[in-house]
This record gives sequence, C-alpha cells and structure tokens, in this order.
Amino acid sequence: MTIWLCVTPERREKTRRIMEALHAGGRGATRICEGSPPRGEPFVVWGHRWLAERIVPQAIRDKTPWWLIDNGYHLPANGEATGYYAITSGGMTPALLADGDPKRLPVPMAPWREPGAGDVLLALPGAGTGQMMGMDMAAWSRTIEKRIRRQTDRQIVIREKGCKRPLCHDLAGAHVLVTHSSKAAVAAVLAGVPVIVEPTSAAAPMGSTKLADIERPKRPDGREAWWASLMAQQFTLAEMRSGLALPMMRKVAGHGAG
Repeated sequence: MTIWLCVTPERREKTRRIMEALHAGGRGATRICEGSPPRGEPFVVWGHRWLAERIVPQAIRDKTPWWLIDNGYHLPANGEATGYYAITSGGMTPALLADGDPKRLPVPMAPWREPGAGDVLLALPGAGTGQMMGMDMAAWSRTIEKRIRRQTDRQIVIREKGCKRPLCHDLAGAHVLVTHSSKAAVAAVLAGVPVIVEPTSAAAPMGSTKLADIERPKRPDGREAWWASLMAQQFTLAEMRSGLALPMMRKVAGHGAG
C-alpha cells in the first residue's frame, strides 16, 4: 500500500519539509505529491485548512484511509524545523494506546485539583479547527458560554485563541477548563486542572464530555499511561526521517475514521 504525502500549495515550504522527512523514513512505502493524491489512495495531509478542506471530505465519503499532521501535544513545532508534530488517523483524535513508552518525554504532573473555589476557564478554539471535517467552531463558540452558565454561577474567564497571557496564569485560578479540542486541555490535565471537552479532544480520556459535570468534574486515574500514549503519536522531523513514525501510523490506521 502506497501512502501519498501531500504538499499543501498554500504552505509549500513548511509542508514539503514535513513530507520529505516522512518520505525518507517511508522505506519505499510512500510517495510525495503536490496537492491532491489520487482518489481512493491513502494519504497524509497537514493542518485543518487549504488542501485538507479540499481532500478530506471526499476521503471521509469514500472511507479512504488518511492521516492528519498537526502541532505536537508537547514541545510543538508550530510549523518550524524543530519541535514535535502529532500524527492522527482518520481525524484529529489520537488513539488511546496501551503500550506507550513511559520513558519517552516524561513530564511532572500536579495532583488533581479538588473541587473548591475557582473559575471556569473557557479556552475558545481557532476558527478553522476541524473545518475539513465539517465542524463549525464559530457556532460552538457562540453558544458555549450560555451553556456553561446554565450549569454554574462561577466566574467564566475567556481565553481567546492566540491569547498572549501565559496559560499557566489562567490555569492557576481555574476550577475547571472547558474547551472544544484545544491542546490547552492537555496542559490543564498536566497541571491537575479537570477538563470538560468534546470527544475529539486529546484530553477526553482524562476528563468529561458533559457540561453537567462542571461542579464536580471527573479526575480519572491513568494520566501517566495516557501521556505515554500521546507521546507515542508525536515526532520530530529527525524521528520521521529515521522511520519511527510509519509503524505508528499503520498501527493506529482507522482509529478516528467514521
């Protein structure tokens, strides 16, 4: 099975660098293409906009395997040559793996914060999040504050996408963080702040997906295994070139489909 590595014309330099790294580690199983891959062929695409908006909807309809590259959950590359990129299959939701290496990028985790005083930290998603899969972040953002208010009288602190305040500053006063699928939820879990998220969030296994839980949010066990699972699904360009990414991509193929 050939996997097509799609270079996004609108972000050619960035995406070609990523796809060339994957291709170097592909051991003959991958091919690079400029723009759209042949219909029905498995592919890798970067980001939620531009090329992804053009090719992902058809892949979903055809049930074609595809993988998404985005910023890493920890030490993200943010489109640069250094740092980590996350790779997910059939959507933006990482698999929950039982055999992640706990020694890969370990981090300290604060104890779960017990219910008490504190505000609701609302982290609004970027407008383009999930757009290639038909998600409407503008609509979600228009209604979420009212829906939170039906469940609690706590102060709501709104954190816009791209906010310049340090996230740790906002988390310090939070009883719970509410977001759609923002990676801010991953940072909250590490800080011991409970989260309420949508099922597509990488933090969903460590939180709740119901606003009704807002006063007594879930604080699941197993954060170390969850973290090891996330770290198994993000890679530097050097790791892609070494061939580390492709076995994981095959392992999680179809996890997010449907």
